[in-house]
Amino acid sequence: MNRYKNISIIGLLFLVAFTSCEDFLYQAPKLSQTNELTLSTFDGIDKSVAGAYSPLYSSNWYGRGFVVTADLKGGNAKLSPISSGRFTSEYLWNNLPDATSNLWATAYITIARANNALEAIEALDETGITEDQINELKGECYFLRALAYHDLVRFYSHQYNSGVDGLGVPVVLITEIGTPSRNTIGEVYTQIVSDLKEAETLLGPAVSRTATDTKAYASNTAAQALLSRVYLYMEDWQNAADYASKVINSGTYSMYTATDFATTADGGIWGAEVGGAETIFEVYGSEGNSYHANWDVISFIMSPDGYGDVGASNDLISLYEAGDVRANLFVNTTEFPNDFWSLKYPGKDGNLREDNISVLRLSEMYLTRAEAISEGASVSGIGAVDDINMIRTNRGLAAISSVNTNDILIERRKELCFEGHQLFDLARTKRSLTRTDYDGAVNKDITFPDHRWAMPIPKAEIDANENMVQNDGY
Repeated sequence: MNRYKNISIIGLLFLVAFTSCEDFLYQAPKLSQTNELTLSTFDGIDKSVAGAYSPLYSSNWYGRGFVVTADLKGGNAKLSPISSGRFTSEYLWNNLPDATSNLWATAYITIARANNALEAIEALDETGITEDQINELKGECYFLRALAYHDLVRFYSHQYNSGVDGLGVPVVLITEIGTPSRNTIGEVYTQIVSDLKEAETLLGPAVSRTATDTKAYASNTAAQALLSRVYLYMEDWQNAADYASKVINSGTYSMYTATDFATTADGGIWGAEVGGAETIFEVYGSEGNSYHANWDVISFIMSPDGYGDVGASNDLISLYEAGDVRANLFVNTTEFPNDFWSLKYPGKDGNLREDNISVLRLSEMYLTRAEAISEGASVSGIGAVDDINMIRTNRGLAAISSVNTNDILIERRKELCFEGHQLFDLARTKRSLTRTDYDGAVNKDITFPDHRWAMPIPKAEIDANENMVQNDGY
């Protein structure tokens, strides 16, 4: 008998939050250790916090599903002619509670690990540990928790401007067995902003960890970048612009040039072992990560040399102007000369089972600031067209003299495609989905509003948690 059958997924997380904890850069705590023993020392907490990053590489999250779904449902992607049927429900907008995203459980594992670490840090009594060391761990936990909650609320709820009193996701700040109900969208965003402001204060501009890829760990500029994104979703235009400016003016990052915007096989950045100068925060891909999904990784499903299920739509490709180097990041095959696949995940060092996944980039900050200025924010000496020209001139295009919000959203689509944005950009700007390059049997176009802009809560959670309310329409 399954003695946990009546415990919600969130309740179960308490039981697995650290006993299953492994990290891609650190050795995992021994399985014989208890949570209390693991979290009783600074070294144990440090390893556990590092392990809280690992679920981001899951095939349910940045390792594949979250990114792929946002572009398939957003019209940037389509099922390719060699598709084996993966992600058909997402392409057709036919998700149901028993066939929905599994981000729910995965993101709450990261939240549980962050919660447990924060609780342990407060109880830590160990000599020789500096305040800066403690603050960095706490800041990482707040950043990860905020990132998880923002991805959850974007996926399983309607967007912030649909109404702050709408159903969000459960805000769980202490991991314990229970059946939590859903907080409002507004309450979730309040928690996200609070966590990110804590992270911004506690973290430094540089990561002190010894790591293969320090950009796979949170910094205060990563917290500022995520705050800028969150404020954009909240339509708090001035804060969105101000926080984007903090990142831009930090001097820590620089734009990829037209030469950089190619795969490592061609001397560029995509598929690099360690992110380039524009990368603010990324998920470091490694087969050593306990959440590595074997062949079910983003690089394998998006390459015609792998499964190749997910191709690029001509609706997207047709947007690129002549001379735009971003158009070179698509490849076709001899067998399918009129079909294309994205090269943003070409595999590292010839290994198609590993890739770094960009979460926050400097170009997003310029795009965010441009949109915020277009919507009324004020930045001294900067206009929206200046920020768009920063993108264009680094992608092989000539500068332009004027720009409007629609132009900015098109530029955003071209720049951030296959990085998990388009579905949410449509939803937060209340635009309907219109697809020309589409061969599905139903749901070619999806009007806004529609209940399907929010994913259904997984059936397992509804069945286990008496306080969980399903989204309308499901």
